[in-house]
Amino acid sequence: MARISSVVFSLCIAACALAAPMHRRQIGDLDCNLARLKVVSDTAAAQTLVGQINTTDLATASAVGVAQAGLNSINSAIEDILTAVFANQTSPADSRNQLEQGLNTANSALLLIKDPSANATVSAARAKLLAAGAAGDQVLSGCK
Repeated sequence: MARISSVVFSLCIAACALAAPMHRRQIGDLDCNLARLKVVSDTAAAQTLVGQINTTDLATASAVGVAQAGLNSINSAIEDILTAVFANQTSPADSRNQLEQGLNTANSALLLIKDPSANATVSAARAKLLAAGAAGDQVLSGCK
């Protein structure tokens, strides 16, 4: 229950999550806020899916560990961005870069999983990561 509460809290706050480069944070319009929310919700969904992958196989376990590290990096970046937003500061470029790198790391790690029993879960997790990346691109281009 605590995990769900933290996800819900993150989703509620995520409306202000990402910033466009070199601009002060603004509330943003509905589309902007929905894109911000999608980054957080898709990342959370990917994290849940990655946690469901059977790690009995050592190679799969290693890839899952790397994917989880990428997802943890994304969460850390989102926290830093939220801190800046609530302090009415420009979101740190390093945090935006960290978020992008975390998405790439998690996605690349999932591509290494060859266990056929994990195919559906891996595909679903990758789809969520790609959707989060696309939403992040929307935030960068549309949220001024």
